[in-house]
Amino acid sequence: MTTISEIARRARVSTATVSNVLNRTKPVSPHTRELVETVARELGYTPSRFARSLKTGRSATIGLIAPDLTNPFFPAVVQAIERKAREQGYGLIIVDCHDDTAEETAAFELVGEYRVDGIVWIPVDETLPEPMPTAPVVTVDRPVPGLDGVTSDHRAGGRMIAAEIIRAGHRTAGILRGPEAHHSARERRAGLLEGLSGRVEILWDVAASFSLDLPEAARETILGEPVDCIIGANDLVAVRTGQVLSAAGRRVPEDIAIVGFDDIPWAEFVHPALSTVRQPYRRLGQSAIDLLLRRIADPGGEPERIVLPVEWIPRASHRA
Repeated sequence: MTTISEIARRARVSTATVSNVLNRTKPVSPHTRELVETVARELGYTPSRFARSLKTGRSATIGLIAPDLTNPFFPAVVQAIERKAREQGYGLIIVDCHDDTAEETAAFELVGEYRVDGIVWIPVDETLPEPMPTAPVVTVDRPVPGLDGVTSDHRAGGRMIAAEIIRAGHRTAGILRGPEAHHSARERRAGLLEGLSGRVEILWDVAASFSLDLPEAARETILGEPVDCIIGANDLVAVRTGQVLSAAGRRVPEDIAIVGFDDIPWAEFVHPALSTVRQPYRRLGQSAIDLLLRRIADPGGEPERIVLPVEWIPRASHRA
């Protein structure tokens, strides 16, 4: 088995320098880092996470707690988190809570047993876990008071949708709003109402979950109270709305326009392709890991909130 001493001899640097490069414990010059990593690969060096944890007191592992991996938005974010964590020398333990707060509590206990160095958490309902984990926690998408977090600018996204509805000349709109417990749903709706106020008549505003399961009340409203445009709580809701309308003989966008939110990976492949607001998946994941590593290195200080910009993506389901 290759040791760091062998790598040090081949690279002609100290074992301390090799350790700093491989464990990312202290900064080294880009040239030295590249040299050491190249030699390590050539020698087939495989670090022992267990041995590293004994020496450093850290597991080089991050826990990731997600609410519902059947929603395509979350796997896209998780993939970005995993890639960034791996680049920084960390493994990832991923737990899906199936939108269940009891499973979320169990998930915190599970990652705690693995003695993770930090936790990236996409909350089910944005309430602090009890008891709080000892490891640093960073939230994604759904901020929790008192914790570091990164989220998209959902309110700006709501205003973007309003601007496009007005630009298209729509006079009436229906809203399928997301769960009130979620920051993203509240902010999207608030931005939408701000933008539409006095310009477009909102004929109905009905609750929906962030899933393909449209409540019966929502289905009845969609078919029973026609509007020029329907704004889905997210892309899944918008896609299901399109299917309900199509089954009833309504054409999209000729009879009624539809808009989503998120730009999930297959939003452009449904028919008609979905107009939506794109969240920056990769930056959400990268920023979460950067924020967590800063908090691991410096546990003190006030919580930091990062808000990332969103982008309007015009497609066939809504034509201006």
